Amino acid sequence: MILALDTCLAGGGAALAHEGRVLAQALLEPGPGFSRRLLPAIEEVMHRAGAARCDLGGLAVTIGPGFFTGLRVALATAQGLALGLGLPVAGVSSLRLLAEAAPEGERTVWALADARRGLLYAARFEQHGQDFARREADMAITPERLLPLLAPPALLLGPGARLIDPAELAPGLELAPAELDQPSPGLLALIGARRLAAGQGLAPHQMRPRYCRPSDAEVRFGLPLDDYRLVQ
Repeated sequence: MILALDTCLAGGGAALAHEGRVLAQALLEPGPGFSRRLLPAIEEVMHRAGAARCDLGGLAVTIGPGFFTGLRVALATAQGLALGLGLPVAGVSSLRLLAEAAPEGERTVWALADARRGLLYAARFEQHGQDFARREADMAITPERLLPLLAPPALLLGPGARLIDPAELAPGLELAPAELDQPSPGLLALIGARRLAAGQGLAPHQMRPRYCRPSDAEVRFGLPLDDYRLVQ
């Protein structure tokens, strides 16, 4: 069984998957207090699935980009559980998680999230059925610099897509339904299971958050905000 944890963006949650099937998931509504709410969510999905910690074979966790404090909550929790149970962890980009929720198709998918301070987190994928190939690194970028990169036809997916003025979008740029703005912990568990089965898990101490932009403190020291790119 694979336990998945996500607190990168406005919402979050926990899920448990086994043999290609999501056994249980619990969503965390947007708002403060992920550090208080995540452990009860874990207990809830374990209880609903009738699972014990000894049944776990690995963990999956979003590692960013996202809100700095939030992404550290799930990452630190996954590290602690994995260390205590001796399990590997699969780290997944929050933007890939958003992208892989797209309905099956043949197209370009841009996954977009709010990076605050007038920035968007963005990444481009090519979708072929249910397979996704990354074509652009995770980045923090201003909407003005992003718009020229959005070559139609393409699907814009994620909460960051709501921050772009629709009047500025070229024909052929389609906005995904708003219900896909919330990342799915169950999908994260399935992606994590796939990666762990392929031997792509890491030891807990090897996990690192991917911020894609400097912190506010670093900005005050003069680091630029919108030229950071990281690939998973």
